[in-house]
Amino acid sequence: MCRIALLLIAATALSAQDAAVGLRLSAVAPMGELRDLTGGQFGFGLAGFVSIPIGRGLVLRPMVGALLIPKGNTQEQVATKTSVSSVDLMVEGLWFPDEDPERGAYLLGAIGGQQWRVNSTGTAPATLSTTRIGASAGLGYLFGAHLGFEVRAIWSPIEQNLTATGVTLGVTVKF
Repeated sequence: MCRIALLLIAATALSAQDAAVGLRLSAVAPMGELRDLTGGQFGFGLAGFVSIPIGRGLVLRPMVGALLIPKGNTQEQVATKTSVSSVDLMVEGLWFPDEDPERGAYLLGAIGGQQWRVNSTGTAPATLSTTRIGASAGLGYLFGAHLGFEVRAIWSPIEQNLTATGVTLGVTVKF
């Protein structure tokens, strides 16, 4: 965690007064293999970020976050419940077509590392912990300098037969 804190502090120092610290709270709807594994349970995510304008409607956002999908009935495995969680260290890029990083619509993309943990209990107990690359892409809208809304698709290959995919709806707040 010290390295993450140092990374965020260094990113803030690079852009001096233009950087802003923020939080994102999101709801997660798992899809595909992840939905089958968790019984379609909805999850949630929480992330902290530093928003760094780099010019011409472009913003860089180093981010650290977590995602949790609570235990749900695993499809095709009677009496087995599985939960999935991740800790994320990502770099997000935002592009505001109107070149105003304080207001309006934007496109976003992210890439980084994700530490996944899959925990199953019941008739087929198992635990898997692995680090993989993850990516997301989506759209957002910044209502003013401090409040925004985002929808994004997420993707990360947890293991050979399990890929984390889903859609998130999130609210961002910059301080």
